[in-house]
Amino acid sequence: MKPLQELLLWSLLAASVCVFGLGIFASRSEAIASAMGSGSTRLPQFVQAIADEIELPLSVEGRRVVLDTCEMGLQPSLPLLLRFATDEQRQMIAPFCADLAKLAVDASSADSYAWAILAMAQMRSGNIASAERSLIRSSLTAPTEAWIARTRFNLIQDHYDQLSHNVRGLGDADALVLIDGRLGNVVARRYVADAGFRQRSEALLESQPEPVQRRFLSLVRQQI
Repeated sequence: MKPLQELLLWSLLAASVCVFGLGIFASRSEAIASAMGSGSTRLPQFVQAIADEIELPLSVEGRRVVLDTCEMGLQPSLPLLLRFATDEQRQMIAPFCADLAKLAVDASSADSYAWAILAMAQMRSGNIASAERSLIRSSLTAPTEAWIARTRFNLIQDHYDQLSHNVRGLGDADALVLIDGRLGNVVARRYVADAGFRQRSEALLESQPEPVQRRFLSLVRQQI
């Protein structure tokens, strides 16, 4: 075999090994995401996956499953299925989800949902300045995606007193996106349950067109 042919053969072989290795990595990550199940039933498997140090799936769908599970695990009120986890396992969730979200935004800086989850993890860890930057990035990349606006809105309202005036304004913008769409019940629920938000939101709601105000009042009545 000629030297050039031999070199090409070894190059192709090395490339094949790399592709095969990436395939195994991707398949494992995607399989773990699929095996988590759906809804809150993912949480026990997710806690176990943290202990096993799972990697972020390569596909958009797989990544969304893992980040969505992070959102459930980072809620202020501990989900029932996490109450059976140990303190050590619960404390691992925020740094683990922060690392996954960072990988996601490194892979795609336009991943608005990953920025929102990163903000949740940073807020849980007490890193408010970083959380604010992540919220701003999330809002810039998808200002009108209602399902992402819901995540930002709830996070901002939960930590309203700790946030800057500019970031509070993002919460107002997200509230308007939600009120004007199919997720208006999220704002209505907050309006009923959170006296502080109810007081803060009066001027914002009064600035909306009358049909929007009527629709929102109807949603509020449904929550009472």
